[in-house]
Amino acid sequence: MLIIGPLLVVAVTLGTGYFLGNSMGDTYAVVSNNPNISKPFAKANAKDYVDDTIKKVSSAKKSLQHDDIDGYVDIEVNNNRIQADYFGTKKIDPSFKKRLVKYLKQLQKERSKKDSKLNSSQSNLAPVLSEHLQKMSTNPGENPYLSLSTIFVIMFVIVGIYTNIAAQKIAADKGTKVIEVIFSSISAVKYFAGKITGILGLVVFQLLIYLIIGATGLEIIRHIPYFASFMAQTNLLADAKAIVQSLLGIRLVYLLLGIVLFTVLSAYCGAVVKRAEDTSKATQPVSYFLYLVLFIGIAFSDISALKNPGMIVLSFIPGFSSFIMPLRLITKTATNWESAVSLLILIGCIVFLVFSVGKSYKRLMLQNDNRPFWQKLKKS
Repeated sequence: MLIIGPLLVVAVTLGTGYFLGNSMGDTYAVVSNNPNISKPFAKANAKDYVDDTIKKVSSAKKSLQHDDIDGYVDIEVNNNRIQADYFGTKKIDPSFKKRLVKYLKQLQKERSKKDSKLNSSQSNLAPVLSEHLQKMSTNPGENPYLSLSTIFVIMFVIVGIYTNIAAQKIAADKGTKVIEVIFSSISAVKYFAGKITGILGLVVFQLLIYLIIGATGLEIIRHIPYFASFMAQTNLLADAKAIVQSLLGIRLVYLLLGIVLFTVLSAYCGAVVKRAEDTSKATQPVSYFLYLVLFIGIAFSDISALKNPGMIVLSFIPGFSSFIMPLRLITKTATNWESAVSLLILIGCIVFLVFSVGKSYKRLMLQNDNRPFWQKLKKS
């Protein structure tokens, strides 16, 4: 369950969000240099397909570049023929296209009736709809909100698991003869650092297993006809690859160091308690801190908020930096030197905590008093 449990949680959470996002439908803009041509259709379809607040071609282009819409249709009159050009990053929705073609035919027919100067061949003109597919301005994996969700889910699940594991393992050793023998042959700092290193190795191994399972699973289902067509329509394979790429490098380092930081804090809480049964209560401060970081990260995840001085400062504070700085890097609101400084602060904080806890680790592990948890935490 240590491997399968988190994998199911991540798959269900991201899968639900992905399919809900796709089930919301596409959004288009319908514009024209002559508003009388585009306005009736935009207004009639504003409830399900069209954003009727976009009325100019320039505004539609900007919205498409910012991924606010999936595409836009520019309807013009060219030599008495209705000419509609669709610009988007993916093929136009079939239902929307059917409505649009019907409207264009009606528009062409009405125009032919009104213009008495048209000859017989011109009066039988058919409207033209051309599709112009464009490359996405950003890689699917560079979508900050998709990458943000991935980082948050991984951090939340793995930190939640390993904080309890670290606290329980350490609390189980407390007051035993074995720990006394260990401390007689090795320093408490080295022993504590070894514990944290072992847990980090387990996290890396688990992430590696997830990567192998995910890559193998996608490779298998892409050869199944039904899933192959589905993946082609939804760009699921491209999204998965791009998300993995977006999380590699410095962002993965932040992820692992964030897990180490929270593990050290939970291990410290586990060393303070008297019984292993009390570890769930002991790790509550770490859990509350994690919830606070998650809340702030989700609530202020848009680009404008990330440029706020308060969020910039939090991206340098250990604990918060593991979530916020990767998001600032994804949205390109942070420079390389800011990332380097934040990373050095995070590493320095972890080293300081390991040595600080390690120095008092022997005393914490050998003490066996009945004082309340908060009093022992304050004293230690």
